Amino acid sequence: MAASWFFPIIAPHRVQGRGLAEDNFAAEERRNEEIMGREGYQNALDARQPESEHSVRVVLRILSADQIDAEYLRELITPEYGERLESATESSMGFDFSNSRVLIIEDFGTTGLEGAFVDSTIDGNGENWNAFWFREGEGAKSGQASNGRAGQGKVTFYRIGKSRAVFGLTIRQSDSKELLMGRSSFRRDYLYKEQKYERDSFWCFRSNEQILPVMDPKHINKFKESFRLQRTAEPGLSLVIPFPAEFNMDELVRTAIADFYLPIARTRLEVQIGDELINASNLDAIADKALTDDTARKTRSSFTKGFRSMVRNVLDIRERNESIITVKKGWEKATALKEDVFPEGAIESLRSAVDEGRLISVRFPVSVKPKQTAAIDTWFDVYLEVPDKLDRVEEAYIRRDLLIGSERHLTGLTYLPKARGLTLIEQDIMSAFLADAEEPTHLKWNASRPRLSEDYRSPKELVKAVRHALPRLLTLLAGGDPRRDVKALAKYFTKATQAGTRHTPGGKKEGIDTTTTIIEPPKPHRKPFRLDTDVDSITVRPNGSAAPNARDLPIECELETAYEGLDQDPFAAYDPFDFDLSDANAFRKSHKGVLNLIAQNNLITFEIVEPDFEVSVSGFDPHIRLRARMTFKEKKDGPTIDSE
Repeated sequence: MAASWFFPIIAPHRVQGRGLAEDNFAAEERRNEEIMGREGYQNALDARQPESEHSVRVVLRILSADQIDAEYLRELITPEYGERLESATESSMGFDFSNSRVLIIEDFGTTGLEGAFVDSTIDGNGENWNAFWFREGEGAKSGQASNGRAGQGKVTFYRIGKSRAVFGLTIRQSDSKELLMGRSSFRRDYLYKEQKYERDSFWCFRSNEQILPVMDPKHINKFKESFRLQRTAEPGLSLVIPFPAEFNMDELVRTAIADFYLPIARTRLEVQIGDELINASNLDAIADKALTDDTARKTRSSFTKGFRSMVRNVLDIRERNESIITVKKGWEKATALKEDVFPEGAIESLRSAVDEGRLISVRFPVSVKPKQTAAIDTWFDVYLEVPDKLDRVEEAYIRRDLLIGSERHLTGLTYLPKARGLTLIEQDIMSAFLADAEEPTHLKWNASRPRLSEDYRSPKELVKAVRHALPRLLTLLAGGDPRRDVKALAKYFTKATQAGTRHTPGGKKEGIDTTTTIIEPPKPHRKPFRLDTDVDSITVRPNGSAAPNARDLPIECELETAYEGLDQDPFAAYDPFDFDLSDANAFRKSHKGVLNLIAQNNLITFEIVEPDFEVSVSGFDPHIRLRARMTFKEKKDGPTIDSE
């Protein structure tokens, strides 16, 4: 008996409509290569074989029609399947099998999909088969070592294929069983031949109302041969995604380096993209070409060559098990980091190291407070260096092997020296807590996630402590004083001479030109932008005739905000506890004519691409005076200009 598609009819009491999980992965600034790559690497790392000392290897390949058995693919994506997909999308799909392509994702050194496969109703930790094929919003990765636990990431495998179908072959480490199954996930429920059907369907065997995998070796070998799978008898998971979106292989390489540099560097992960294998030994050589400093800046990645070097130094420190300065418990209860929470003499040592541009490391103890048990002591580590001539802040927050890419908390502190920082969370209890705080995309923590309020006491305070430890440490060591460029206006003033040096008398001397050259200071320019503030909002608009025109665009801008204080620079006095513009519940943002708008702490960065543009943000405290200023960089690497 061959496998076939099972299309479930909607029960009368069934809630109907569209799936919402996919919307969580539709961030416009994230490419398909980033979203899909992150999910593939993360899942493989979570399925790493216990006690294994070998790297997990993930292989990504795109095969064309002449490299696969296109007729076998036609048997999987049947005419009826195509008709149903068209009913769900209300558009003509038209699969061209003669020019078909498939995306292959295989992982090795993993356990495969463990757990029950004969009863889809079984839940619980370790039930990975059911979680992958039958669950949404709750996965089976509840262990403390998991990188991801939201149970929504697998929707990315369906959204990147035109057919919205995924076929998977797993070999399990526990029993060596080979299991093959497929599933589709349409965007919504649909009407087909006057009957309503659920948006999810399954390519499978059916027995006693259970959805079962293919286990016949003949069928499994046919599947392997048709798609040229590399898997023979090794445990792991092989996915086949028909008719994938267009992928840039260079972008896949860049994403692997930018988002998973740490696990690759520490030999926990290897990535093969096409025929190119990226591992710890060649990682930096490939990164120097694929992720140049210029590319890192354009893609807003912190993993420049200098930052990668810092991460390598961090790994060396941890490998040597060097002692780390640990602050006292309770440090997080104050609004600022105090000197008295450090061991005697530690502050002087840390400041000396920072002044010399050396890497420092500090451990921050905290307590996780489960509702059902007593508080549990745990910790996380912060690494910091302040190199000379660093032109922008570089920072990363990494939980186990996973980069939480949208967490940035040094960037908004413009009054501090530009620094490189790494917050590393590896202790099991702390990692489990922050896993529950992550958005489904794993790009940001959200202290209001339901799991936190259900399972923990005072979770928001702990999330804040992790976020702000790095900027608080830099603030303390830098003394809170801005580092200004003392040479910025040097050419407009007389050069100082050493004490005791005699000045040459005036007057014209033979053979010597004593004419004084007068350098005119730059003439003021009318500002091209206007900042309009109201009691609780600010809007950036073009400034009349001085506004930029189309040939001046694009222009990169940074809007900085702060509350007015008494006898102090409001921007220097900004504290993350004042407000955070990334809080969508507190601040409403609207814009037109701009791209890449990102709000973080007291900053909003964006790129103006149309002359008729506007950026507006509201939600500030109406009882405190608002201050704002904007800097912008003109087209063709023009100078950075202030506007306030």
